[in-house]
Amino acid sequence: MPYQNPRPARNGPGTCPRCGDDVIFCLNAGGNTQMINRERRDYGNQAVRQDQAGRYHVRQLTNERSTLEGSEALHYPHAPTCQNPPARPAARRLSSAKVRFGVRPSWRRG
Repeated sequence: MPYQNPRPARNGPGTCPRCGDDVIFCLNAGGNTQMINRERRDYGNQAVRQDQAGRYHVRQLTNERSTLEGSEALHYPHAPTCQNPPARPAARRLSSAKVRFGVRPSWRRG
């Protein structure tokens, strides 16, 4: 018996989990889900289309395929315009010495 997928893949209209803006969850060429702004933009670089099964797909406009094809619409990716981007990781300490929180006492007999 196969295991249930705890988190089904998102696809289609939705909202950004970080900022709450309206987005479209699309599958890119690598099979990963990518958030795209829902509004159509003439300066966008992402071609969004919907297949016959109702899934949304996105592709990057390139020099080889620089125009829209078929039912594609021009959109802009959501990551650069997100109002609440993910937190940056903390900077690593450059010191090679280990930090110690106390000194072990040395007991001398003698």
